Amino acid sequence: MQLSQMWREHLQAGCPPETRGLNIAGTAARELDAEITACVSACVTHSLKMDSRIERRLHDIAQALEQVEPASPEVAAYCSRLNRLVSAVLVNAGPVVEAAANQESTSDTARTTVRPGMRRR
Repeated sequence: MQLSQMWREHLQAGCPPETRGLNIAGTAARELDAEITACVSACVTHSLKMDSRIERRLHDIAQALEQVEPASPEVAAYCSRLNRLVSAVLVNAGPVVEAAANQESTSDTARTTVRPGMRRR
C-alpha cells in the first residue's frame, strides 16, 4: 500500500479518545501523531531530508509503538497504523537520502582542480 493512501486512512480513522494521557516514546500520543504526520507529509512531498537524528527518532518511536499495551482495540489499531506509517517513512525516505549523500561525496572527490587559463590534457 502506498504511503499517501495509508496516511489518508489514518487521518480518516482519527485518534481514539482513549489515547488521552497516553505517552509513547516520551511524547503524548496526540503530539506524537502530529510529529509522525509531519514526517509523512514531508516524505509524500519528497521534501524530507532524512538525517541520523530523524532516523533514530523514528526507530525509537517504532520500538515504543510495539511495546504499547493498548487499553482498547481502537487504541491497538491506532498504534498499529502509526507504526506502519513510521516504517513506511523509514523505507521510503531512508535509501533516497543515503544514495544522494553517497553520490554527493563521490562527485566531490571526483572533481579535478583546474587553474584558469590552463587546458586539461
